[in-house]
Amino acid sequence: MTSRSPSLRNLKAPSPTLGPRLGLVLAALMLASACATAPTRPPVSIGSGQPRVDPVTGEVIGPATSTDPSGFVRGDGGLTPAFMEGRDVKRAAVLLPFSHPNAQVRTEAESMLAGIELALFQNGGDNFLIMPLDTAASASTAEARADQAIRDGADIILGPLFAAQVGPVKAAAQRKSVPVVAFSNDRTVAGGGAYLASVMPEEEVSRIMRYAADKGTRSFAFLGPDTAYGRQAEAAMRSETAANGWTIIASAFYDPAKSASSEVSRIASAIKSQSGQVGLVLPERGTKLLSIAPLLVVNGVDPGSTRFLGTSLWDDSSVWREPALSGALYAAVDPDNLGTFRETYERIYGRKPTDLSAAAYDAASLAIRLAAEDNMKHGGVTDPEGFMGINGLFRFRLDGTSQRGLAVKQIGGSGATVVEDGLTRFPSTGS
Repeated sequence: MTSRSPSLRNLKAPSPTLGPRLGLVLAALMLASACATAPTRPPVSIGSGQPRVDPVTGEVIGPATSTDPSGFVRGDGGLTPAFMEGRDVKRAAVLLPFSHPNAQVRTEAESMLAGIELALFQNGGDNFLIMPLDTAASASTAEARADQAIRDGADIILGPLFAAQVGPVKAAAQRKSVPVVAFSNDRTVAGGGAYLASVMPEEEVSRIMRYAADKGTRSFAFLGPDTAYGRQAEAAMRSETAANGWTIIASAFYDPAKSASSEVSRIASAIKSQSGQVGLVLPERGTKLLSIAPLLVVNGVDPGSTRFLGTSLWDDSSVWREPALSGALYAAVDPDNLGTFRETYERIYGRKPTDLSAAAYDAASLAIRLAAEDNMKHGGVTDPEGFMGINGLFRFRLDGTSQRGLAVKQIGGSGATVVEDGLTRFPSTGS
């Protein structure tokens, strides 16, 4: 990692030259070399897919000279691998739902931990330790794990994943002024020492609307699912139009489990009544998007005079082949470093990374960088110059939300191409 300015740092992307054999020795190398991973209770195995027993809390911590069977010394300074004794160990607790009853959630948690361990292997110094702890599926369990992390000497907490768990975790962390870098995308739980590392839908909607406005679009409409994500996206559209004096001509929500034909007809009528260009925000994905986009055209919406605008949910090759979406625009992270990360991850672990594994990699790289600067504090996390990670440029506002230098991509005959790069440096003033 190299310095871009006095405080804007590159969080190094994984090297594409790492060979497939690395996956067989990654965990062993991390424990035997410069950096280490503390075991959970029980240890977390990456990619097993098996449910885990909830870790036991409230165990008695022995004196500084006692060592548990895993080789970790427990003392006043916190949990320490025996071979790291005597060093100024920096600790990052990783709170994720490894034993969640939903298999997809367990897979996401394991992939995120894999991303974190990859960051540790590539970027960690000789005194950095990660401590994975299982939050399961409840807020009370997450709070217990946060308490345990504080007892074990955590300097920063990475996680939890769910919005309902962020409040209890940050309450526990506040007692020792420990920063929490969580992965929820619900901005209502940000703040109070918790910073959200996920790419927020509000950031994506703002980015794509501003790009469309720069190209002459000042009137907008919304069509999206009646879900928490859809509501966030619609609120962001309203906020952006109000802030810039633009116009909302119509807004409609549909039941994601039912046909959206009536809502499509209503939005199409509103768009056709306009004389100028309209930007239609469509925060949808996959098969639902593939059914709605052509239905809009059937109802008379001309893609030539209507800009279809999306979020990173559109960063999926399965939707790029839809003719109705030709020319459509969406916001997404800059693909260069992200592509390298995905390639390296798949080579090492033998499977594709999940959506949040890159965010987890960046969060861990941030923690490692701040540890090297002896600045694992709230002021370090909220450095206004920001950080350049594999998900692009980002920084945390004082209110705990993140700001990102997102790219804009356009769908065409050969797929999706970048039409405007993401920022490489934030403005010197404002947020």
